[in-house]
Amino acid sequence: MEQFKMKVKRRIMLLSIGILGAVVLCAYGFFAMGSEAVVDGTVTVFQLGLIFGIGIRALIEIIKLRMVIKDDRKLKMLYNKENDERLKLIRSKSGMPMLMITSILMLIAAIISGYFNTVVFSTLVIAAMVQLLLGLIVKVYYMKTM
Repeated sequence: MEQFKMKVKRRIMLLSIGILGAVVLCAYGFFAMGSEAVVDGTVTVFQLGLIFGIGIRALIEIIKLRMVIKDDRKLKMLYNKENDERLKLIRSKSGMPMLMITSILMLIAAIISGYFNTVVFSTLVIAAMVQLLLGLIVKVYYMKTM
């Protein structure tokens, strides 16, 4: 159980780095919003909202994981949930691990490309959202059938 506890602590550290990156990007976007470098205000607002949402989600996850580390019973429940064979099968059938990684990378690429080209930004955001929606539909289907 100590190895899993260390794994959870590493997650907290990575999420903290993610929050720091979100704060830096939000600050840059906020200060760049008034400059002439911003091509389209709606893209900037969407970028800031997306970055802010990612930061808030990471903060909520850190709070949950800190509560789990303090209580051995919750730590064991999280361990059992992550190692549940049925859920692992459903995730692998629906392609969840790779689907989440590619969608997150697409959203990060969209945030970065939004500073240069609005068409690429819109395309990447729409593609990532459609990809996540289809993954969710497949996951729900397998949850009902398995």
